[in-house]
Amino acid sequence: MREISTRTVLLAAAAPLALMLPAQAHAQDGPAEEVIIVTGSRLPSTDLTGSAPLTVLDRGEIEATGAQSVGELLRELPVASASASDSAGRGNNGSANIALRGLSSVNTLVLVNGRRVLSNSDGGTVDLNSIPFEAIDRMEVLQDGASAVYGSDAIAGVVNIIMRRSYDGLQLKAGYGVSSRGDLPNYEASGTYGKEYDGGGFVFNVSYRKSGGNVIADRPVSRDPDWRALGGRNFRDEAPLLGAFKAVDPANAFGAGNPYYILRDGVSQATSAADLRPMVYPGTNTPLTSGNDGINYWEYESSASKISQINLWFSGHQEIGSGITAFVEASYNSRNSLGFLAPDYFDPSSGSNPGIGNGVIVSAANPFNPFGFDVFAIRTLQELGKGKTRMNDVNSKVYRVVAGLEGNLTDTWKWDVSANFQKLDMFRNGGRSLDIVRLQRAVGDPALCAATAGCIPVNVFGGPGSVTQGMLDSLTSPRWTNVDADMKSVVGNVTGKLFELPAGDVSVALGAEYRTESFSQIQDNAPEKTTPTPPFLPPTRKIYEFYAETAVPLLKEIPGIYSLDVEGAVRYSHYDAFGSTTNPKVGVKWRPYSDLLVRGSWGTGFRAPTFAEANSTQSRGYRPLTDPCQGAEYSRYPVCGGRQAPVLTGAWVITGGNPNLRPETAKTLTVGLVWTPQFIPRFSATIDFFRITKANIIGVADPDYIIQQNALGAGFAGQVLRDANNSISEVFAVRDNLLDQSIKGLDFGLEYNTGMMAWGSINLRADATYMDSYKLSPAPATPAVERVGSYTTALGTIPKWKATGRATWTLDDLQVTYGMRYVGPVRNDASRLVNGERMRAKAYLQHDIAVSYFVEPMQVKLTAAVDNFTNRMPPWLEGNYFNGFDEKTFNSRGRFFSFRIAKDF
Repeated sequence: MREISTRTVLLAAAAPLALMLPAQAHAQDGPAEEVIIVTGSRLPSTDLTGSAPLTVLDRGEIEATGAQSVGELLRELPVASASASDSAGRGNNGSANIALRGLSSVNTLVLVNGRRVLSNSDGGTVDLNSIPFEAIDRMEVLQDGASAVYGSDAIAGVVNIIMRRSYDGLQLKAGYGVSSRGDLPNYEASGTYGKEYDGGGFVFNVSYRKSGGNVIADRPVSRDPDWRALGGRNFRDEAPLLGAFKAVDPANAFGAGNPYYILRDGVSQATSAADLRPMVYPGTNTPLTSGNDGINYWEYESSASKISQINLWFSGHQEIGSGITAFVEASYNSRNSLGFLAPDYFDPSSGSNPGIGNGVIVSAANPFNPFGFDVFAIRTLQELGKGKTRMNDVNSKVYRVVAGLEGNLTDTWKWDVSANFQKLDMFRNGGRSLDIVRLQRAVGDPALCAATAGCIPVNVFGGPGSVTQGMLDSLTSPRWTNVDADMKSVVGNVTGKLFELPAGDVSVALGAEYRTESFSQIQDNAPEKTTPTPPFLPPTRKIYEFYAETAVPLLKEIPGIYSLDVEGAVRYSHYDAFGSTTNPKVGVKWRPYSDLLVRGSWGTGFRAPTFAEANSTQSRGYRPLTDPCQGAEYSRYPVCGGRQAPVLTGAWVITGGNPNLRPETAKTLTVGLVWTPQFIPRFSATIDFFRITKANIIGVADPDYIIQQNALGAGFAGQVLRDANNSISEVFAVRDNLLDQSIKGLDFGLEYNTGMMAWGSINLRADATYMDSYKLSPAPATPAVERVGSYTTALGTIPKWKATGRATWTLDDLQVTYGMRYVGPVRNDASRLVNGERMRAKAYLQHDIAVSYFVEPMQVKLTAAVDNFTNRMPPWLEGNYFNGFDEKTFNSRGRFFSFRIAKDF
């Protein structure tokens, strides 16, 4: 990271600085004094003009957005793409993460004060809600690869969250927010106390946040997954709230074609076929007047999670003599969150033999069966209640302690060494969930049920409440997951001046890091769970890393070259599980004259496999498959060996982790211009081209594809096993390094500040990202598919244009801020075809406004804000059965009012 002046960070326009406030913008005329660390380099410098774009948000800018959490704040940036959030997401677990450039979140490195953050799952993602929001000093988003500086995961970019290191005084804050619909209340309270004194200082922050949740159907964009009225399909679930039945033997059918029949309205208990009517589960073109017996599961599933969390943050530093300073950082996060899905159900895919596709079989001898013959049954167990089953009821605790020493070797050489310990304890209560084996027994042969301890015959032929609590207890078992993870590291750095050239000092940074990462997950294993899951206990990882970085000023103040600098970095990383990788990066900064900067950087990057990808337990399941050796053309497939295999419908497929995975690799390139014309004071403009190409992307190939390529001798050797009859016995479809990806586009930034006038000052800021291409291979050895301008379930929304803008007027102690966010239209590749074409999702434009006033005599700041004051809903996406819109890019909160008060002492 690079040390530069605060004013240079905010004004040099070497990078798009989002959401700029005029208090910083008009302070450019004096000499630079305070220095800070800027993401992207570890070299001391007095110039922000790095070779890669950087977005900086200080504390004032963060508060001006009205964001309630780190995740909510970062998703507003144009460079940010699909990311989970606690404020939107079907049954989500209350965590939030960030993804840049449209790549998955594991390609974005998250740091706190320049140090790696512990992942909160086996998938390698960082929960941004575990970072104390009120203790943040500023946030920096590097929009370039940085594996040469930071190591694994820094492919799409780096989010560095800088916490408060010092504070002098006491500040108390409180806030309240609520949507215009009266739901999603948000309560906030925090206190910050700090002291600065000769030789040291400290800051302590405690904060509390509580927010209410809602269900998906509470918003008009997601009222009902039956979209026939909008020209879409019916996506309601086929398992109705009341039991529906059809005869196992078609000779006993309730109607022609043996369809499902359901309990008539007003009938509390079926006693004969006369109590039933045909079940209505309409197709796409069926008139709306037909009705729909499918369950609107959005009425039972959470959108925003309920969250209650406490954060503690402490930072202190103290000179201990001989130019040495000791420092410590400590934080604690406790989060309780609740998300949930619809109650458990049994539908046509359920049953002791799912392949028959007709639901569980209720025996003719079941004491509640009035028909005298076996029937298939489907039903949602509405008696389980809303929010009491299929839950994400999470209790998470994150601990972090950093301690170290820093000092000066000479006037131009500095050193630091630190130890970092982080720990996660997380328990997820999933509630009591249906066990299909128990259900089949309870509706099957009464004699078998009576001979089984705990089995109670179940009544699926009645109205609401016919499945009693005793029956539910006998059918369900608790679901839970317990996660423990920790990360330990020791880091040492040395920075200083090597020698002086005519154009300036040649500086260098050297460092080393040793890190261990451990993860364990234990979950329920009810005796009759259909697929038992053993404990997930992967081995602890050990990582050794060394890096070097230099900056060389080549030329200065000659015709055509106001300045020319070259930067270089390289990092060697050794993982005991995956081997070694070396990643370089070079950058160039050229100023033809003082007002114009031409910059560029090129580097390589990598992403180590996550615990889930490399070490998750392999499982074995039977599924239908197609074997070329069974067909008439078997002789043209080399692996068939000239022998035709007997006709079989399927084989065992092995899925799960692969300890032989290699890291994903990447090459990144950025080239840009920064223009700060002297004849337009306080104006800056930036444009940056970016390109990222990835290889060895970890994925899972379709088993049929594996079989086909193996039979041709074109790959996947050893992953298809055959028996003595030449029939397939097993297919290994585990995770592997399979795919390629490439993206490219442009980032734009404009900013202007009027300076202080008699009427105040106005600061204008706009940032935009244009995605020119986003290509991803759908399968190994398959040409990449262009995805820019589209929505897919896997990738989310990838528009051509995303932008944010902000205008702030300041007069004395009054400040008014207007903000906007734009996401361009996309083709909905998850939708049905209409006249041979996919449906489209409209563009999205959100407007926010905030007003703050500082009452100086009382040292009180009052802030009132309205986010999304036009109450814009996210674009509707036909085919998105999760909640009808892209919850990774938007939320459905709508108009939201917030009020905050801060008192300084």
